[in-house]
Amino acid sequence: MDLNQIFIDYKACALVAEKFKEAKIKRENYFNGEYFPPSNEPRELVLGYFTAIVALDHRTSTPISEYRASINGVVYKGSDLLHHLGSREFLRNPDYFSAENLSKLSLKEFNRVFTYGDVSLWDAGVRVLLLRDLGKKVLDIYGDFTGLFNVTSITEFKERLKVFRAYEDPVEKKIFLLAKFLEGRGLIKFTDPQNFQVPVDNHLTRIALRLGIVSLTDYSFILKEIEVNSETDTAIRVKVREAWKVVSEISGKDPFLLDDFLWRFGRTICLREKPLCEKCFLKDYCRAYKTKNFLPEHTFTLTWYY
Repeated sequence: MDLNQIFIDYKACALVAEKFKEAKIKRENYFNGEYFPPSNEPRELVLGYFTAIVALDHRTSTPISEYRASINGVVYKGSDLLHHLGSREFLRNPDYFSAENLSKLSLKEFNRVFTYGDVSLWDAGVRVLLLRDLGKKVLDIYGDFTGLFNVTSITEFKERLKVFRAYEDPVEKKIFLLAKFLEGRGLIKFTDPQNFQVPVDNHLTRIALRLGIVSLTDYSFILKEIEVNSETDTAIRVKVREAWKVVSEISGKDPFLLDDFLWRFGRTICLREKPLCEKCFLKDYCRAYKTKNFLPEHTFTLTWYY
């Protein structure tokens, strides 16, 4: 598609932002033991856990496989399952997430942690390579995760992370997801929160397109589920990120707060199939609800960016 035909609808952003001004939303609990390390663990080990788990936190399911398991009667899927299995290993062996261990991690050891029964990640070998790259470069450049995160600005935080293959997405989804976690845990105090952005994934893209805060002149490739190239994927997600920044600035809700809400909202209300519009406080300002044309996000399957 013509990359110049992707627009931010500022009027729609303003209307959505007004609804968010009124909304009582809150940050997620990053101390929840189902998904995250306990609060009393050493900072170095917790930094290692979050940096490694976010490095892995991209497409967990494909059209031919689903990352979903029932554990002790609770169903976990996608990122929830990834974080749950990772946090269980942290409790057993927190050194698993040390830079030293990551730098030499084997596929067997990776699958021991992140496979449950016959449920496994579709690109386990790629994720092992990302973790090895992370561990080796942390050791070679900074010595440990504490050295890596000896920063005060999100700007420097971003520049340091871009050396790692797992964090090279030009739209910086994993970078801002990690920043959100570390800031929320109180592990880093950023001095430039004005530079925060939402970490753009499928959910935030789908919601933006349905609300109409991002518009395209041609939606046919989305409706036909024609897979886009990386240039188009990046162009769409950049506009989505910019649009949510506009909503953030007008509403006074910071991007990390917005992301916590939108990610959960996309998984529970604004579903890809059969969205629960009657439960949505944004429906009166939603283009999809008015037109009954519920666009999915664009198709871009094989990626380690998001």
